Amino acid sequence: MKKSILTIENSNALSYVINSVLEDYAVTNVASTADAVEHLHNENTNDLIILDIDKDANNLDLLEHISSSSVLGSIPTVIISDSDNPSLKNKTAELGASLFLTKPFDPVFLSDKVKDLIYAKGEEPVRKRKTVFNLNIF
Repeated sequence: MKKSILTIENSNALSYVINSVLEDYAVTNVASTADAVEHLHNENTNDLIILDIDKDANNLDLLEHISSSSVLGSIPTVIISDSDNPSLKNKTAELGASLFLTKPFDPVFLSDKVKDLIYAKGEEPVRKRKTVFNLNIF
């Protein structure tokens, strides 16, 4: 059974990149915070969450909700942001984020970190290791 990842990302292009590089996982994409909250409360089976936080710090409330929940708080959360503001990075770390990536990021690095976070307990997946990722969106 594939491990489950929820992505909260409103960019179709970035969602495509994430889905492509994480093809070994069952990835569910939602575009809004409201859809994410609904999904999280209906499907408590996520092994990891990838959350886009823009430079206006939208979705910080969702991160706080996830990290303070007794059910969701143990799920590793990866933040992807177009801001490299140190105070935003610190705030997400305080709220329990496992990893902060600034756009643009290396998709292979994301894949490796997702694997590390999901399989932190020593359980190793059977999969091909990707060393190169090519993407043509145009």
